[in-house]
Amino acid sequence: MPPRSAWYVWGYLLLVSIAAFGAAFLAMIVTGRNADPAQAWLARCALVVALVVGVTWLYLRRDGLRWSRYGVSADARSAVACFAGMAGGALLALSWTLIVWAWAPFHWQSNPALRIDALLTGVLAAVAMGVAEEVGYRSYGLERLHVQYGAAISVLAPSAVFVLAHLSGGMPWLAGLLVVGSGSLLYGSLMLASRSLPFVAAFHIANNLVQDALLRTGTGSLWQPVFENAEAPHRHQLVIWMCMAGVNLAIAGWAWTHRTRFRTAEAALGSRS
Repeated sequence: MPPRSAWYVWGYLLLVSIAAFGAAFLAMIVTGRNADPAQAWLARCALVVALVVGVTWLYLRRDGLRWSRYGVSADARSAVACFAGMAGGALLALSWTLIVWAWAPFHWQSNPALRIDALLTGVLAAVAMGVAEEVGYRSYGLERLHVQYGAAISVLAPSAVFVLAHLSGGMPWLAGLLVVGSGSLLYGSLMLASRSLPFVAAFHIANNLVQDALLRTGTGSLWQPVFENAEAPHRHQLVIWMCMAGVNLAIAGWAWTHRTRFRTAEAALGSRS
């Protein structure tokens, strides 16, 4: 990886953020104000992934680097990484579901508001946004920060931007800090340990898909949780978020102890990039 000045990596992160926010306005123009919410969200996610991947590709090309540096290739290794990531992300979402159930018992019923078109567009949107977020926050930018500032900053800085992006969308600040923030630390630590963008992206995507299917109540959710006490989720939301953060940080801590694989891979690839 050729040396660059400090502003270079921060400029990259700024462009990624501009691309993400700009896509919202472009999607509004493309779909119009009266578009179906599910279709509008898919359009936004598609624009985000196109812009973020495009910006990252330009930076990689300028530095003479390839996507294979981050484990992206058309071979069995990438496929295995995707399946492993999907399994891990699904298990994490199931653990979150168990946490919610422990503090606010519920049972599932089929979602009466389910629309197949909303389900399909939701899946596509989750894939697009998961790829965009991991490419933007856990590939080129993460490695640049790692090289220039060390492992801790390479995880913390993108996580701060990641949380701010979610807060700007209306997420409660405690949920953003505890759940999204710890989740971002987890994804960054997994990337340092695996150096596999397919693994981390699949982990993130599967986590969101399982949440959509089991915990959320939109028109694209397969199941609808019915709480024994309707007030319990709100009454215990802080402790639920804290427990989720604890699980995220425990896994992140394990991955952090294995981050030498990133440094070893970096050294091995340095002379070839």
